[in-house]
Amino acid sequence: MAQTHEWMFYEVMWRSWAARARVPYPVPWWAQQAFRRWSDDFDAGTYDSKEAAFASNALYRYWGMVGVKDHRQESLIGQAGEIEPVYDKYCLTFFLFDPATGALHLPQLPEGGAVEQRMEAPHLPVVLTTFRTADGVEFVQRTFAAPVGARRRDAVITRVTVGSPTGQAREGLLCAAVLPAGPSGFQRHDRNGREITDRRLTYLRYLRDERRVETNSGWGPVFDTAPEQFGVYGNPDFEQDPETYLRHSPFHDLVMGGKLNAADEAQDQVAGLCSAVFGWPYRVVEDETAQIDVRLPVDLYSGADDLAELRGTSAVELEVMNQDFWTVKLLQFGMQPQLPRPVAHLTDLFRQARSQLLILSDLGEIHPGPTVYDSFWIRDSSVEATACSLVGDTALAEHQLGTHYPLRFNRGGGRIGPCAEYGFYGGPHEKDDREWDSNGQALWAIGRFDRTRGRAAAFGAKLYQPYVVDGARWLRDNRDGYGLLHSGWSAEHLGDRDKPHYWDDLWGLAGLYEAARLAERLGTPEVAELWGAFDDLKAATAASVRWVLDEQRRRGAWETYIPTGPGDVGRLDSTMIGAAAYFHPLRLHMGSKLGDDVDRAARFTLDTMYAHFVTGGFRHEAAWNAYGPYLTMQLAHAYLLAGDPRRTDELLGWVVGAAFPRTQDRAAALGAWNEQHAFPIASDFHEVPDRHWYMGDIPHGWAAAEYLLLLRDILFFEADEDRDPHLYIAPGVRPHWVPDGERVVVADAPTLFGELFGYGLRHDAGARTVTVSIGSAPAGVRFVYPCRFGTVLSAVADGRELDVSRFGDDVHVPAGTAEFRVRYA
Repeated sequence: MAQTHEWMFYEVMWRSWAARARVPYPVPWWAQQAFRRWSDDFDAGTYDSKEAAFASNALYRYWGMVGVKDHRQESLIGQAGEIEPVYDKYCLTFFLFDPATGALHLPQLPEGGAVEQRMEAPHLPVVLTTFRTADGVEFVQRTFAAPVGARRRDAVITRVTVGSPTGQAREGLLCAAVLPAGPSGFQRHDRNGREITDRRLTYLRYLRDERRVETNSGWGPVFDTAPEQFGVYGNPDFEQDPETYLRHSPFHDLVMGGKLNAADEAQDQVAGLCSAVFGWPYRVVEDETAQIDVRLPVDLYSGADDLAELRGTSAVELEVMNQDFWTVKLLQFGMQPQLPRPVAHLTDLFRQARSQLLILSDLGEIHPGPTVYDSFWIRDSSVEATACSLVGDTALAEHQLGTHYPLRFNRGGGRIGPCAEYGFYGGPHEKDDREWDSNGQALWAIGRFDRTRGRAAAFGAKLYQPYVVDGARWLRDNRDGYGLLHSGWSAEHLGDRDKPHYWDDLWGLAGLYEAARLAERLGTPEVAELWGAFDDLKAATAASVRWVLDEQRRRGAWETYIPTGPGDVGRLDSTMIGAAAYFHPLRLHMGSKLGDDVDRAARFTLDTMYAHFVTGGFRHEAAWNAYGPYLTMQLAHAYLLAGDPRRTDELLGWVVGAAFPRTQDRAAALGAWNEQHAFPIASDFHEVPDRHWYMGDIPHGWAAAEYLLLLRDILFFEADEDRDPHLYIAPGVRPHWVPDGERVVVADAPTLFGELFGYGLRHDAGARTVTVSIGSAPAGVRFVYPCRFGTVLSAVADGRELDVSRFGDDVHVPAGTAEFRVRYA
């Protein structure tokens, strides 16, 4: 049964949407999508009523994001410029009012005018929202986050400028509204009570002398310029009728009477739907504009001194400081890819993904999302930290792996289900959901980062005892009767909680491999012990996979595929995506670590997945009933490493489109991915499932990390780091990427060899040659160039002819080469 406030919110939103021609109301974009194709079929396993599911925004979790690197709280930006500080109890939005006609122009509504939204630049987390009315008034809203004052506390600054693009004189009221519901929803209240986001506004007050709004017990917006009109609205008589909120609202008063109620305080103990509107008159002609600046105190502020500090730096200075920080961070430090015109947008997304991970970092912990995923998972963070380390954000990766991983290493003597507590990596997520993949992920990430930092940093030596050795022993000692890791949930895209998943075993193998290699590099006595643990899990995993393949053939399956686990023989559904980890990120195919037959089966599994579950992107209907952006990138990456860059390119094309979805000519996202991409948004409502679906956060940190790793490995990746170290140059660069005379450039890229790498590739279509100039390169590492333009005829490296007869279109180039040229047919 719906709670009162959930029912009331649903009714107010629906009635406002239905009656918008009479009295417009800023109904959020996500609510409009729900009403556009309403279904009473909600996720009854999570919510106890349709109103609870609606209030939580369970279906359309799309928005932009701004924030400060390494600070705790992010702020969400809605499709009409709404600003929602994640942990504060309000949302701020802007609109225009024409007193002469009584017309409200709300950017949320298609009838209100045209809205355009974009990031100011790919490397700048600044959201620009432009709203243009039909009668020729325009406001531009610039929203960014910045640290302020001596204590560097977080604040969001939004600067709104009103103008007349036609040059005709225009006047009216620029208005700011404080409302309870924002881009993420109204209140998330699920059955288990673990995930609650309560945005009810039960008390609202405007402090005129301070030009500041109070929202419940916290601080709301602070205005640089005092408004000339204001009104605060609530439910003082405890009315239980939704119509009360429609009649007693600032929007009703503006439309019906042209002014606000001038009240400075209100409460609503029934539904928590207090609201307020503040107005500034404007008159603009030709090139004249009117502007207001508003500050949202996202961090903890209290008292007059904090208010003075919040206001102590001008909005102009804060904007310049924000621009300077991100320009230096993303354009001058770390890996710098430069791509030709046809794919220059891939570089833009690369920089956005970097900024998203830096913003999602909370004092060194990278969280996979700003709201329901604003927490620390070993699984997500292992990929995120590795991505950061390989694109140049080394300090963040080192802080996460060197500080926060030891804090998740369990030292107790109890049990977690069938497993020992001591030696297990994990907090509440991993323990409660039996996420047995985490030890392999922690060891893998530590080992890979030790390689990237190089011997001089001695990163792995600092964590070797007890975090590597005892973490590896946990993997050795906590397995079932078949030698596999126990049943558990691990990554939620794998399927059932009560079954084992090969995903866990593959991660365990990768972690044990990195632990043994680290022991070799350090020369410790545990080398043989760790290799023994690896070999034991390898034998058990390979035997189980062979048994499953034999059993499926015995049952008449004509397609070869590795299902999600040994308890799912014959289960041909999208949960088999877990097998893609065999290639990426684990590289178990290098050296056929599980045997040639298992390696072939893993390659066939990629093709089986592609045939059944790819329609542009990877469709994960078995668990999520939605597209999987980061799963699509994992599959694309697996194809890259398996030697099929054509399919990598096809999947990458979908990924880019999924980062900028549009519906009803509105941008739903601005260069980011959710964990799940809803079928209706992906198709602009041409496809609406007949059952509920699952939606996670956006931007999704794991997805951002997958994109960074994918683009990096398309440009170059390492192989056989321990025996015959070599680099593949431009393995995923397709011919249509590089028109005649254009270049691919990589600079200052960290590598698993502990040294930076860079190169420039130029294509001469007339001469049918590709010239590669090597910049910095790790010592003693040779190169392989897989030519994608045509059949290799000859190659010259530093003036010496290379033998191109033995390796097909892979050109093998000696270590130390400064430049080589390849001629193709």
